[in-house]
Amino acid sequence: MNGAVIRANAKINLSLSVEGRRADGYHNIDTVMQSVDLYDTVSIRKSRRLTVDCKEVEGEKNIAFKAARLFFAETGITGGAEIAVEKRIPTEAGLGGGSADAAAVLAGLDRIYETGLSKERLAGLALRLGADVPFMLLGGTVRAKGTGEILEPLKPLENCCFIVAKTERKSSTGEMYAALDRTVYIKPDIEKTVRAAEAGDICMLGASLGNSFSALWTDTKLEQQLKSTGAAGASLSGSGPARFAVYTDKADAESARKRLKAENIYCFLCAPAKKSLIFE
Repeated sequence: MNGAVIRANAKINLSLSVEGRRADGYHNIDTVMQSVDLYDTVSIRKSRRLTVDCKEVEGEKNIAFKAARLFFAETGITGGAEIAVEKRIPTEAGLGGGSADAAAVLAGLDRIYETGLSKERLAGLALRLGADVPFMLLGGTVRAKGTGEILEPLKPLENCCFIVAKTERKSSTGEMYAALDRTVYIKPDIEKTVRAAEAGDICMLGASLGNSFSALWTDTKLEQQLKSTGAAGASLSGSGPARFAVYTDKADAESARKRLKAENIYCFLCAPAKKSLIFE
């Protein structure tokens, strides 16, 4: 096998609680993550050298490059790869676009080089690249704990859709965590989100949404706009700035998308996905 083309789906954090800073400087989290069918396309071909073509982040700075370099270092393979990333997932938004690309590279290289790495070993490599990358190898509806490495699959979310929207910019994720350490806030009740997801009750799910990082975002205009469009609920994804709303009625979601676009708000209509990575 000489190459692979992979759809790498985005994620949203249905609810996210930052549990506290650890002695090693990382943070424990408790979150329910959901794959959505907004995706980047990652194309990989065997090569003698390692290159990454991505307009947004070129070369060695791209996490896709870092993932490939880690794969070759850990497996001892002396080959390389030509990697092309076509971005659709907004960058620096809290939607896991870079993490999805990194997971696609690990899974893609494992397949085309036929290394047969175990799920556990791939997950270990993924965690070294970022807290969201282990989830991106799995996808679907998942509760994640620890730094993101403890994954508990939940009942797949169905009979709903999402609007994902982005307006603002943010500081780096590291700076956001540091700011949160200095902030007093009420942690979301993740158990409520888990129960709603397991019950498949979208109205209950909408009422349960919450995110620790919301304490750092004082401008909630976009979230209020989303809540006013017939959504079951709306919240922040990751450390932001992307917001999302969940709908039981696709017509309501489509109406909301048109309304937001008319106001020049960058937004997408998405459906829940059962996987993060789809090989074409």
